[in-house]
Amino acid sequence: MRESISLQFLVPKTIYQALKRAAKKTNRSESELVLAALRAYLDNLAKVDPFLGMFANEAEMIDDVVSYAMKTRESTPLRIHEGK
Repeated sequence: MRESISLQFLVPKTIYQALKRAAKKTNRSESELVLAALRAYLDNLAKVDPFLGMFANEAEMIDDVVSYAMKTRESTPLRIHEGK
């Protein structure tokens, strides 16, 4: 059996009322719903793309790359249509 830790936290009354309604609707306890939501949130964090934001501090380099790509695109179109 897994080790469990008791956790107590404060939420706005409206959030708690929504949690109670959801628990009643799904025949689950409030704690089960909170635990499921936390697990889903943590799973989602683990799926974040590790390359996202890799160049956040490299604005000048990105500008250079985009500029080069645009100049190349102007001189070498992606499609060359016959007869034009």
